[in-house]
Amino acid sequence: MREEQVTKYILNWLISYNWDIVCFDFPQSGTGHFLHPNGTSHKNKDSINPDIVAIKQGSVLFFENKDRFFLPDFIKQNKLIKHNNYTDAISDLLLGHFVTSIFYGIGLPKIKYTEKVISKQQLVDFIVGVEENGKVSFLFNKSQLAI
Repeated sequence: MREEQVTKYILNWLISYNWDIVCFDFPQSGTGHFLHPNGTSHKNKDSINPDIVAIKQGSVLFFENKDRFFLPDFIKQNKLIKHNNYTDAISDLLLGHFVTSIFYGIGLPKIKYTEKVISKQQLVDFIVGVEENGKVSFLFNKSQLAI
């Protein structure tokens, strides 16, 4: 399963549960919304382009999606959780939305939920798994998010 298919299935899943899609990006499409570090004006240096940002009843989900385990995405999401380097860009992106909480996670094919992933899941708030038939479910849900 390609990353683009993972993203499409997650988008469909979120929409079916009445989440509003703030933005999304397919691999290599450039259609997403870039987040720049606070106080910078560089075009792409150190920028982050989330694969999906969705909101529902004040909860915001930031997804990084892959077709396999990819440690840099876990690290990237963890930096967003632990540091405030992108707060200005996130505030701008979510301007006009009622926000109570933000969660950062990973989407990947369910069959790729291996020991490698499990050993790093503490770095993120959630992991969702996508099956070939399009079914999406939480594999890890630290904050007991309700979809």
